[in-house]
Amino acid sequence: MDVTEKLPLNLLSRYALDAFNSKNRLQYPLNGRLVSNLEAVVFYLQEALTQSPSSFGHHFTLANMHTFSGDIYSALKSYQHVLLTAQNHQNKITALTYLILWLHHQNDHRKMTSYLHQLETLDSHHMLQVKTLLAILDTILSEPMDCLSRCAASKKAIDKTTPSNHAIIALGYLLNDNGSIAAPLLKRLTLTLSLANKYPKALIIVTGGLAKAGRTESSAMKAWLVEQGMSKDRIIEENKATNTIDNARLSLALLNKYNIQTATLVSASIHVHRSHILFDVLQWQSRLQDNTATQTIYFNHIAVDDELSTSESPEGKVKRDCYIDALRSFGLPAFNCPPFVQI
Repeated sequence: MDVTEKLPLNLLSRYALDAFNSKNRLQYPLNGRLVSNLEAVVFYLQEALTQSPSSFGHHFTLANMHTFSGDIYSALKSYQHVLLTAQNHQNKITALTYLILWLHHQNDHRKMTSYLHQLETLDSHHMLQVKTLLAILDTILSEPMDCLSRCAASKKAIDKTTPSNHAIIALGYLLNDNGSIAAPLLKRLTLTLSLANKYPKALIIVTGGLAKAGRTESSAMKAWLVEQGMSKDRIIEENKATNTIDNARLSLALLNKYNIQTATLVSASIHVHRSHILFDVLQWQSRLQDNTATQTIYFNHIAVDDELSTSESPEGKVKRDCYIDALRSFGLPAFNCPPFVQI
């Protein structure tokens, strides 16, 4: 996309969102050059802010893009700018939430505590929710990647289950263009089958609604498991989700429908902690909205042996993505330039 003249604010926002969603991650056309799609997003957002410097949605989104690219320092500066200049009460609360989470990520507990005190002054209830979110992050990020085989508490949680109240959730992965199962998904299914054989009474949920050649991830996953001898009556399909947040949200509805009390998440080594965080945070947020909910589902996770992660606990981009998904599942969109808003 070439931008050689001043464009309307909404069009710049639209271009930014298109770049954000582009699958062309590394060779995105911009003004005669090929750049990363995130560089293009930042360019369009900065152009938008030259027209509307007080558009805090664009400021938040620009800061979020910095976190996606790993530039936490620039992100913190943008969030601080909103905090210092915003007159709107909610914008200040949102800025403080971002600052607290990313300072926690940076292990800067002195500044984080200072912002928590500021948030308590503005909205003590929201401050308590943010502290709960931090506690969820601390708990899950401290767990080893292979939680099932290395963590005795998780083994005990599964072994205690009755035939009707444990589930194994296999998270989907995009199929090959011809609808066949890609190698990363085959690893997840192989691990799921092994766990299913170990816990023969556990319910199996396969989740993923993206389709290739007229076949969704979940239908391909179920067919493969059935081919390996698993009863089709034991497998529940979630075939609507097109991203991990929807995987979690829609799977949670199924877990509640089948009165599941404990569940094991199966995914890639760089993905299991993120998934675990999403399931826990979305369940917690759902319970806040539905006072009639009485049952808490306890999750653990196990990663496939894919050698994508070199450490037992999340580091670098993997850890950063955990915080990004925690914020998104907490209700803060990654892209928030009304009318263009995307979790």
